[in-house]
Amino acid sequence: MKKGLSPGTLRIPDSLRENLYSWWGLKVQRMDLLPGDGSLRTFLRLHLRERESLILILPQPGELGLREARTYYRLGLFFRNHGIPVPEILAYREPEGLLLVEDLGDMRLCQHPERHQFYPRVVEILVSLQLLASQFPREAVLETLFYDGPLIWEKEILYFENWYLRKYRGRGWLPGEKALWQEFLTEGLSHFSATVVLHRDFQSRNLMVKEGRLYLLDFQAARLGPPSYDLVSFLYDPYLEDLPRKRLFKLYLLLRDCDEESLLLEMRYTRIFRLMQALAAFVRLSSLGKPGFKEYIPRAEKRLYALLPPKLKKTLPRSLFIFEAP
Repeated sequence: MKKGLSPGTLRIPDSLRENLYSWWGLKVQRMDLLPGDGSLRTFLRLHLRERESLILILPQPGELGLREARTYYRLGLFFRNHGIPVPEILAYREPEGLLLVEDLGDMRLCQHPERHQFYPRVVEILVSLQLLASQFPREAVLETLFYDGPLIWEKEILYFENWYLRKYRGRGWLPGEKALWQEFLTEGLSHFSATVVLHRDFQSRNLMVKEGRLYLLDFQAARLGPPSYDLVSFLYDPYLEDLPRKRLFKLYLLLRDCDEESLLLEMRYTRIFRLMQALAAFVRLSSLGKPGFKEYIPRAEKRLYALLPPKLKKTLPRSLFIFEAP
């Protein structure tokens, strides 16, 4: 959502109304600006006639925004053609990078009053996604192809230090403490067990419920990586408190037919990396004035601290984790 705009009904500029009609034959009656969570893209709900609406996605500014739109288009077609429930892409326009997609409504999984009934289906979708690795269009990825050491160090560990530690808690790591995290990363990489399709933000705010069916959003950052990452993203989702982790983990093992010991070892690392990423994102998005993130910081803090091995707890002393907003 662009700075200065708030969700609500917008006056439709004549030029946009005319373009939507000339490009795609759309007669838009009303237009609503939707909240975009952590995205810098703009989401508009186009009301065409009674009970009929579509979503128009405008890219974030710059070349990155155009590349992101192209990736969304290509991966969206790929996933849908291979049975992954993503929104249908109805139109894509170059060079503007505009996407016209199916409207999935506003009910996120984390908000659904009976969300527990969908949890097994979430695991089924995850497994189906992961099994597409051999067919995944590698040339379509937005950034790096693999979830690897440099990405984890830059986008998760240092991201956590910069946003959560420095900007939220007012403390950075000493050189010796940072070295312990480098050792932990190297150790973790040696235990990555396989390569699958990785969504990298597989959590309940990116799962929509419409007419009793689940749909997966925000897949444009998909790449290849370890199977446990998306699994722990869901099992340790800070937005959810009622997850039956053990039961869902067993279901995953059954559907994937993978080695439990290797997966558990890998999870010791990926669940920490994932929660570090989530905490940093909560702080960054809250600093941008986006609602709905700050209240989940304490829960993510508790989960992260509980999972840290003793040597890393020393880099994040419990006195720092006060488990409430400062």
